[in-house]
Amino acid sequence: ALAPGAGAPLSASVAAIRAAPLITDSERTMVELFRRCAPSVAFIQTLGPAGARGGAQGGTGSGFCWDQDGHVVTNYHVVRGMERARVSFRAGTLVFDAVLVGAEVDKDIAVLKLAGDADQLAALAPLSVGCSAALVVGQSVCAIGNPFGLDGTLTTGVVSALGRDLMGVGGRPIRQCIQTDAAINPGNSGGPLLNSAGEV
Repeated sequence: ALAPGAGAPLSASVAAIRAAPLITDSERTMVELFRRCAPSVAFIQTLGPAGARGGAQGGTGSGFCWDQDGHVVTNYHVVRGMERARVSFRAGTLVFDAVLVGAEVDKDIAVLKLAGDADQLAALAPLSVGCSAALVVGQSVCAIGNPFGLDGTLTTGVVSALGRDLMGVGGRPIRQCIQTDAAINPGNSGGPLLNSAGEV
């Protein structure tokens, strides 16, 4: 037997099916931060004196654009002993020769100066600098660098601790370091640690 009304046309409300968003709001923030800040991160290739077998010794690391005049900040151990350096931005589309113009060995900080014409320097995008004293444990951070020579790599994490001491290349402790669980691998050295506003 049919239920009452079974022979009548059926009407049903069909809910609109919406595709789930590909990324969340928090992920979108990180995607935008990377898009905005990655062009300011440098891939540094150094060449030093010839080794025992005659070949020049070289290395790679990261850095970031400090100002429109062509200064790039990195770690001193990235450029220690270098004779010359090549610095590239934007996946190698913007390339400069560079010289070492300053260093604070005990703090493992170095500054390179890019050699370029006015048009090249105008294409640089300096990063904004935040206030490290305002950081809190648990705050989201990210690192952009070139681990293992892989240009433009993003890793994310949080501020794990503040006020850490780290032994520097000069044999003296570097005070008040920021500890993070964002993955930092060989080649990341010299790259920026950024807050969610994209500030160093």
